[in-house]
Amino acid sequence: MQSDMARFLRNNTLATMKRFTSILFILCLAITVGFAQNVNETITSAIKLGNYKELSKHFDTKVELTIATKEDSYSKAQAELIVKNFFTKDKVTNYQVIHRGKSPDGAQYAIGTLTTTTGSYRTYVLTKEVSGTLRIQQLRFESND
Repeated sequence: MQSDMARFLRNNTLATMKRFTSILFILCLAITVGFAQNVNETITSAIKLGNYKELSKHFDTKVELTIATKEDSYSKAQAELIVKNFFTKDKVTNYQVIHRGKSPDGAQYAIGTLTTTTGSYRTYVLTKEVSGTLRIQQLRFESND
């Protein structure tokens, strides 16, 4: 009788541990996906508002930056200044994401249209996870005119 009880408790404990582990895994996955969506929403919102400070918080240490026809790789600080000048000169009036996607290596991208007081730009934002956080690797504002 004791061995039956011990077997029951052992099986019950294992089943409980499996359930707990499954729930913990699903919770971690949901938090990770939710955080990535929040970062993408923050980036989208920063572009829509022309908020270079908030946008630059998500820059990686090096950013490939294209504005109109000028393209180069910049440090985070340099990229922040260039985007600040762009948003100061070209006041944002609207920004709309047209398409989002994810590559097999985990990179995420968003393609959209940025409308400013001086023109319209096709946008491309490429983010990758760096040390557990999504970072902007590439940012393009290519003139539609």
